[in-house]
Amino acid sequence: MALATLAVSIPAASFVTGDGTPVERAAATRPEPTETDRRHMLRETSLWAGRTAVNARRHSDRAPVELGTRFTTTRNGWATGVRFYKAAGDPGRHTGSLWSAGGRRLANVAFTAESASGWQEARFARPVRLKAGLVYTVSYHSDRGVYLGTAGFTSARSGPLATVSRGAGVFGYGASAFPRRWNPRGYNYWVDVVFRWRDGGSYPEPSPPPAPSPGRPTATSPGRPTATPTSGVTTSPSTGPSRPPTLTPGPSRPPTGTGTPSPGTTRTGGQTPPPSTLGPTRPVPGGCGGHHPTPECTGAPKSTRLAQRALNEEGAAYRVRTPGAVLDGVHIRGDLLIHADGVIVKNSLIDGHVINADGPRTFRFTIMDSTVGPESGCQTLPGVGQDKYTAVGLHVRGHSDGFRASGDDVVIRDSYVKLCSNPGDHSDGIQTYRTGRGLVFDHNTVDQRDVKHATAPIFLVDDQIVDAVVTNNLVMGGTYSIQLKNARGKLVMRGNSLVDKSWIYGPVEADCKAIDWAGNSLVTIDRSYRITSVVGPLKCA
Repeated sequence: MALATLAVSIPAASFVTGDGTPVERAAATRPEPTETDRRHMLRETSLWAGRTAVNARRHSDRAPVELGTRFTTTRNGWATGVRFYKAAGDPGRHTGSLWSAGGRRLANVAFTAESASGWQEARFARPVRLKAGLVYTVSYHSDRGVYLGTAGFTSARSGPLATVSRGAGVFGYGASAFPRRWNPRGYNYWVDVVFRWRDGGSYPEPSPPPAPSPGRPTATSPGRPTATPTSGVTTSPSTGPSRPPTLTPGPSRPPTGTGTPSPGTTRTGGQTPPPSTLGPTRPVPGGCGGHHPTPECTGAPKSTRLAQRALNEEGAAYRVRTPGAVLDGVHIRGDLLIHADGVIVKNSLIDGHVINADGPRTFRFTIMDSTVGPESGCQTLPGVGQDKYTAVGLHVRGHSDGFRASGDDVVIRDSYVKLCSNPGDHSDGIQTYRTGRGLVFDHNTVDQRDVKHATAPIFLVDDQIVDAVVTNNLVMGGTYSIQLKNARGKLVMRGNSLVDKSWIYGPVEADCKAIDWAGNSLVTIDRSYRITSVVGPLKCA
């Protein structure tokens, strides 16, 4: 049955499509239809009620910006339009878009007859079919860079619709393009989708807006912490999309939670290509000769003949859904989505990032002796995340963030991370966002020197951290190179080496009284990351 595109106002309780099919708003209060009615009825909803008043901070970045919401649905259906809450004083032109997880634009529409502020809505020329369980992004573009942003957003649900559990609010500066950055402070930019599906169950009503969180706005953009000493989280950039050198509030990273390569990136799909090889042999995995990890003794063994896996997720990613699956000696020319427990990845090359979040769910996995990231270029998303994973012997390259810890049981050892950045990033070697218990970061090398948009090689400032052990690492670069604040429980910082004078503002920013701090040193190194001298003790400050 074809669906006609309608110009109807969101608050409508029900209406009829051009082909005579009745459509009911999920939030409408009316008697339950009979089972016979249900077979012919479509329902429609959005994440937020149509007349919801939004009390959120207004931001003006003086640059064009794309703002969006990442969402999923438990039912197959159709996206019929885009909504956004317009900030006062935003007279510019606005367009709305719908995107696949891989950054492909599925539909777009121009907003017309806008009001001065409040909810605006535009319908696509044709409804776009959505598949249950996949992640999509709905966005709008403001050519004036004026928008509303609310920090501390957790989730919204309505009917079968729900935002993703982490990094739901996303943004990107410039011309209209796939917004893939997000602010670790969890910003919501009040962008909504109009979703239609066939009836067959009861669902929650649209989410009311959360009360605005207190806090003083900063003068910067949607997504980063300030580069000046602050107690803010890099993992929680500020209130709006943003760019250096000020790291303030705004949408600022990426997402999270789902892999989304930037639009225009060509991914390989279809037939499985022939195996490739990485070249000459490297030292034995994990065998760094008693020294800190380097590119030569981490990552996929260079003697391994890699078998390329065809991408199975919209040409952008390879998704694993089999519990206990083992990927050994594979080359994935995109992102690796781990959506099953007990997955093991080893001796492999992943050109994108490795993520274990599927909507609100995450899955336990192990990755070892593998290379993560592109050989050239820089991806804003973390190389490996979110929680319940063990990473050993990795070489992470071409990522603005190395590792993300967003839950319990994250163990990272014997790995080498070479960071990069894009404008608006807040690069971190290891970053925490809504972290839980049992973080272990041991015997790793993190090189953040020469990264322009940086926060810290070790950035652990989440107030949900409980028990964290950071030992025997070699780090360099960043604003404050080692940051450990706001955490609880057993906090250990021992045996770490920091390259002397490699920081911008200072070596350490930490809650010293709460930390077991001992045996940390300032050092010099050579080009092979060998320590050439100990300058002196690294004191906590």
